[in-house]
Amino acid sequence: MEGENNKNDNVITARLKRNGKLVYFSSANIENFKIGDSIIATTDKGDELGRIVKISNKSNLPKNIDIEKEFRVATKKDLDIIRLNEEKANEALAFCKEQVKKLKLDMKLLSAEYTFDMSKLTFYFVAEERIDFRELVRILASEYRARIELRQIGPRDEIKVYPNLGMCGREVCCRSFLQDFEPVTIKMAKDQGLQINMSKLSGACGKLMCCLKYEEEAYKENLSRLPKVGEIVKVDGESEKGKVVNIDILKLRVKVKFSGDGEEERFEIYPVEKITWKKSKNDIRE
Repeated sequence: MEGENNKNDNVITARLKRNGKLVYFSSANIENFKIGDSIIATTDKGDELGRIVKISNKSNLPKNIDIEKEFRVATKKDLDIIRLNEEKANEALAFCKEQVKKLKLDMKLLSAEYTFDMSKLTFYFVAEERIDFRELVRILASEYRARIELRQIGPRDEIKVYPNLGMCGREVCCRSFLQDFEPVTIKMAKDQGLQINMSKLSGACGKLMCCLKYEEEAYKENLSRLPKVGEIVKVDGESEKGKVVNIDILKLRVKVKFSGDGEEERFEIYPVEKITWKKSKNDIRE
């Protein structure tokens, strides 16, 4: 009975092709699947193509995830249907671009996609302002036997449409694995001791790079253990107090300036364990 319960806790994680969303499925027969297998997942948008990226136990996954029920291994026939749908979607995109030009709509079309059963045709676009595309929808609805949706997306979502490399030389995170966009702020760059140069801190989308968020908690934890620049500190083994002129956040080291009477200024670097300072109750880094 215990073995049966453990089987029921097996979870297959798949990434959907279009938006990179992760979906989770319960499966008692994980030995029939392997990472990289293509599947057809039944979602609230209908059947979608996905690829298995992880096979694990429910206990190793986030607690609040939704476990879906219906999926199957993609057959050759399924893949042929998807390729045909993509060809037809590209043809529809070309037609839609012509109509946008004729109607003089200030919008940039990025891509189009059919649902697996071709019951819905979605066009993705970017625009500076809100667009009145009711006439465009009427034209498209009369041309195609499918429900038409025009979806406006932001700069970050736009980058996911095209293959792009980040400054690290790898494919941009939003296209390869990120599922949700979390807020990224200039304060995160300041906490990490980075020079505030927007051209270097911005990603391909023109927004602050998502990777600034990844190590933010580690930097905040280390900063809470370090004095601020300008703090007066006492160093073990030194008779006089010194002033903090620089901090090494990752290595938890502090550069201290000493200026004795009639002597030249002296600079030394110490691990944070060797220094003490008066910590105020309000010593919170905003």
